Amino acid sequence: MSDIFREVNEEVRQDQAKALWNKYGIYVMAFAAVIVLGVSGYKGWQYYSLKQAEKAGAEYFKTIALVDSGKDKEALDAFGILSKQGSTGFFLLSKFQEAGIAAKVGNSDDAVAIFDELAANTSLDDSLRNLARLRAGLLLSNTANLKEVENRIGELAKAGNPWRHTAMEVLAATAYRTGDLVKADQLFNELSADPATPNAMRTRAAAMISIITPKLPVTSSKQPESKPDAQ
Repeated sequence: MSDIFREVNEEVRQDQAKALWNKYGIYVMAFAAVIVLGVSGYKGWQYYSLKQAEKAGAEYFKTIALVDSGKDKEALDAFGILSKQGSTGFFLLSKFQEAGIAAKVGNSDDAVAIFDELAANTSLDDSLRNLARLRAGLLLSNTANLKEVENRIGELAKAGNPWRHTAMEVLAATAYRTGDLVKADQLFNELSADPATPNAMRTRAAAMISIITPKLPVTSSKQPESKPDAQ
C-alpha cells in the first residue's frame, strides 16, 4: 500500500513541477542568461581595465624617465595629457606629478590650482586630499599671507591629524616670513616641546626659536612703581 502512495506522490510532484516550469520556466532561463552575461561582461571589463592599467603604467614610467633625464618641460606636458586620460591609480599619480613639476619649473600658480583640484575631489581618499592640500599650502607659504595658508592647512595642524607636524612647520615658517614673530615663536615652541615631532623637524624648530627670540617684543608683567607725591 505504501508503494502506491509513493507512486501517487511522485506523480503529483511531477505534475506540480511541470506546471511550475510551464508557468515560470521562461523567467528561470532569462535569469540564468542574465547571470551568464553578467559574469562574461564582468570578466571582459576586468580584462579591459587590466589592459588600460598596463598601458597607463607604461606611459607613466616612460614619462618618469623624462624627469630623470632632466626633461621637465616634456614631462610636464606628458603628465598633463596622461592625467586626463582615465581614472586608474597611474592617472592620479600623474596629476600629482604634473603639479610637482609645474612647481619645480616655476609655475607655482598652476601647481597650486592642480593641488586644489585634487583636494576638492571627494572621490579621493582623505589622506590623498590632505596631501594635496598640504602641498598647496607649502607652495603658498613662500608668497601668500598667513590667513590664506591657514585656510588651506589649518585643519591639518590639529591634534591627531597625521600631517599635524608638517602643517605646523609650514604655518610657523609662513608666520615668520610675514612678520608675525609671536605666532611663529608659539608654533616652533610647540613643535620643539612635542615628543612626537620628528627629530629633524625639532632641530629646525630649535634653530628658528634661537633666531626669533631676540626679535620678540619685550613685555613685562611688572607695573611701573608709583612715585611719591612731591611735598
